[in-house]
Amino acid sequence: MNSKVKDPSIHTSFFRYILLFVFLTTFVIPLFAQGDLLIYPRRVVFDGKKKIEKLVLSNTGKDTAVYNISFLEYKMNTNGELKIISESEEGLNFASSNVRFFPRKVTLAPNEAQTVKVQIRNTQNLTDGEYRSHLYFRAEEDKEPLGQTNKKRDSTISVQLKAIFGIAIPCIVRKGTNTTTVTISDLKLLQLNNRYDVLQFNLNRNGNMSAYGDFTINYITTNNVVYEVAKMKGVGVYTPGNLRILKIKLNKPATINFEGGEFKVIFTKNESKKVLAEAVLKL
Repeated sequence: MNSKVKDPSIHTSFFRYILLFVFLTTFVIPLFAQGDLLIYPRRVVFDGKKKIEKLVLSNTGKDTAVYNISFLEYKMNTNGELKIISESEEGLNFASSNVRFFPRKVTLAPNEAQTVKVQIRNTQNLTDGEYRSHLYFRAEEDKEPLGQTNKKRDSTISVQLKAIFGIAIPCIVRKGTNTTTVTISDLKLLQLNNRYDVLQFNLNRNGNMSAYGDFTINYITTNNVVYEVAKMKGVGVYTPGNLRILKIKLNKPATINFEGGEFKVIFTKNESKKVLAEAVLKL
């Protein structure tokens, strides 16, 4: 599931620039791309097993691009939207002071890739729990587009739109035992715009760390025939939040009307396919 956040800012001069910040919180493929920048892996987690992680940045575009790298701090709401914050709070601790990365600025020619090294430090005095910040890769604005020449300007103010893309990926440091458990509740079958069948449900988190995984939804007919009707990868519930409300569009088989039978929702840990939670809605 992808989410986008627009962060417009306006600068007054002969031009007014509107900067569009595009952010994705969840991803449907292992490689994470926005604009012409592709990043692998899609998240960084330090859980005591490693001290260094390497990210591969690739430019898939036709022009040379420059990306500045920094940290942003986010809080997630129940719909999965991320809001920029500046201060930590109970249950929400930042990882940025215990993580360093190099380089801080990357220039990529077309079809060129470069590695960014991310390393944790000074964690010996951290109390047990989870610390999270987001690595932000922001495209540097092209100051003078190709083919644009200086022209005489009159008193009329013109408006020029420029899209400045950014990608943020979670960077998580965990210390101590992970006590987090998840459950699925409040399943409902809805119809969106009188056209699309949607399954709504709650993902509930309890414990000291975030939950992250993939959803599979199966429809089981009264004759016990199983149809996979939806998948959603990379769904998280970040601390301190304990609830994520999800609505997933279902792909109805041509010969099925979703009458009788049941839906089975399965939440699995990424890669390992370990089942973290499951629930059934009987029709």
